[in-house]
Formats: sequence, structure tokens, C-alpha cells
Amino acid sequence: MEMPELVMENIIWFSDFRSVLKLRQVCRKFRDFIDDLNDSKLPDSKFANIEVISKKDENEITLFLVEPKDSHRSFHSIEYSESENSRSFNEKITNLGNSNIVDVAIRDLEWVLKFQKSNLNRLHFEFDDFQLQNDSSLYTLPFKLSNMLNVSGRKIKTRELSIKTYNKSHIMSILPFADSETLKTLDFCSFDPEMEIEIDEIAKTEQWKKANTLKCDFHLLNLNVEDICHFSSIDLKVDSITAGDLDFLRKAYISSSNFERLRFDLKLFNEQVELSNIWGPAFDSQLAIIWYFRIKDSEEKVLRIEIFYYNMIPRVYYATCFSIIELRSVLNGAILHDYNEN
Repeated sequence: MEMPELVMENIIWFSDFRSVLKLRQVCRKFRDFIDDLNDSKLPDSKFANIEVISKKDENEITLFLVEPKDSHRSFHSIEYSESENSRSFNEKITNLGNSNIVDVAIRDLEWVLKFQKSNLNRLHFEFDDFQLQNDSSLYTLPFKLSNMLNVSGRKIKTRELSIKTYNKSHIMSILPFADSETLKTLDFCSFDPEMEIEIDEIAKTEQWKKANTLKCDFHLLNLNVEDICHFSSIDLKVDSITAGDLDFLRKAYISSSNFERLRFDLKLFNEQVELSNIWGPAFDSQLAIIWYFRIKDSEEKVLRIEIFYYNMIPRVYYATCFSIIELRSVLNGAILHDYNEN
């Protein structure tokens, strides 16, 4: 005797994510029924974080599903092994036969995202460099992932999008599929500390324009400071920056009610004299040279701009830091400039 569809729908609605995955394995008819269900009739998996990590050395893909802090279980881990052609989940190992592990991992992730109705705190992708291994199919992961997201038409609602890669093209293969209304933090990290990236295309996206925190471990080329002044918190690497650009940012931040901090890590800085011509003499703390500027419509908040250097053999690196501090934290003997929007 077949179970009525309404009963089957109720069973699925009141089941958790893991239970529904098990139900799909009961029989082909049950699997087809679940697969054809409208997303609105599926339960919310309520994951806090989702991470997709590929590992060159192990020839593996791992899908981490992190539960909220108040959950009885901290996380689920699904591992896909190319060498064993298998999937491991909850200590159960499944041989994938003729299936490609990248396709299986993508299909599983598609299911996870289909169930995820609440906002994620963090969505993380980590693409190790498989292009050096032509016999591995794992290098296709970013491209197949992008195709899946494009076909589904789904925007992923996550507060933070984090991408770690050797290949800068992977950023644009993922970034457009994050929901720009939900996204708050962009975190781009490279396996290669010297990797450079042009940001023209990235800076044009709605995701970039609407996020308020930016962390980028790539060295940014052709940076236009007008493209970053809307962020409230920024960590960047650039080869160098001009006194004119720093003054543009100063003017933007002393008039902003949202700005918190900015740090530029630089390979070269030789604009100290030019800055002194624009801002006046700096205060030398022995650790850094510092300027202080009053903030618009505030008696207690001050913009501090510091420039310092540090040795990372065989090279000297420089850093420029902007931060909002309390008036009482201004160092004795330093000049505090009044607010002047010019």
C-alpha cells in the first residue's frame, strides 16, 4: 500500500537534514519524490557555516557542514577521495563506481544549499592548485561549482564569503552567486603570499559594493581608493600607495560615521615628505610616524593615521593604518588637527 503524498510531505517537513538524506536512500520512488519537491516543502538545515575544501596532497574534497553553537552536534564532514573513488559520511564509506567525485560532491552541495533557508554566518571555499596534476579531475571543481550555481539560479545567503585559492579567476567564478543583500564580509586569501590580482571586475560587482568588511591577502593591482572607501573595515596588500590617495581616504573617513579601521601592507613607501607637506609634521613615536585628525560631529573620536615598517628578511615591508580612537588616546606632544573636510 502506497503512502499518500501529503503524509510523505509531512514526514519530510518534520525530519532533519540527515534524516531526509537517509530517506532518499530507502528506494528510488522515495528519492524521486523528494527530488521533485518544491524547496518550500523541505526542512531548513540551519547550518551556521558551509566549507568546501579541496586538498592537492590527499586528492580529496571535504564538505564541512557546521551546526549553530546551540546544536547538540558541532559539524558534519563528508569526504570524497579520488584515489579510492569513494565518499565517506558518518563513518559509512560508499564506493562511487564510475561516478566522478567532483560531480558527486557538487551534487551533494547542491542538496545542502537547497535545504539551507536561514542565513549562513560563513561560506568558505578552498581550492588547492590541481592544475599541476593533469591526471586529477579535482581542478574542475571551481568551474563545475560555478556552473551548478548558475543553473540553479540560487543566490547563497551568507554574511561572510571566504575564498582561498592559487588562481585569481576562482574569485569571480563564485562571488556573483552570493546574495549581495545578506553579504557583509569578503575574505580573499591566497596560497601564494606574492600572488597579485587586478580588481577591476571584482569591484564592479554588487557584492563588493554592498559589503562592509574587506580582507584580501592578494596584492591588489590598479587599486582605485574610491572603490574601497565604503568599507568600514579593510585589510589589503598593495605594492605602494600615493600621498594623494591617502589624503582622499583621510577626507572620506573623517566625515564617515561607519568607518572603523584600515590597514595597507606595502612593499614600498616613499611618500612621507609629500604627506608632511599636505598634513604637516608627523609625530614620531619611534615605532611609527603618526597624524591625528578630529572626526566630523564628534568631540571624543579621532582618526589616527600611522605609518611604520617591519623587517621580513630579505625585505623591509611598510604598513599604513587608519583607525578611530578615543581623544584620550592621543599621545602627548602630538598635533591634533581640527576637522576640515578639505
